Amino acid sequence: MTQQTLWVAGIAVLAVGTFLMRVAGYRLGSRLNLSPATQTMLSDSATTLLLAVAATTALFEGAQFAGFARVTGVGVALFLAWRKVPLIVIIIAAAVVTAVMRLAGIA
Repeated sequence: MTQQTLWVAGIAVLAVGTFLMRVAGYRLGSRLNLSPATQTMLSDSATTLLLAVAATTALFEGAQFAGFARVTGVGVALFLAWRKVPLIVIIIAAAVVTAVMRLAGIA
């Protein structure tokens, strides 16, 4: 198989898998009776997973530390999000802070 064929096959498998997961959720959602504690745990686990991915991406690039500029930019973004600033302002501010620090030689 060529590289392009593998990419197309991979995309097709992921698309079918995503569709089947959505259909299963729709079909089983009304049949499963989960306790409030279980529902809370499932909600918290999704949040924890997303936070772990975000923290890993913010702190590391590959197997090495991403640098203080990226960490500071993420910190600025978190602070502005906590202050409920509009998303576009958060993105621009974090990018500017990171770029200025890298321009100043702080990697």
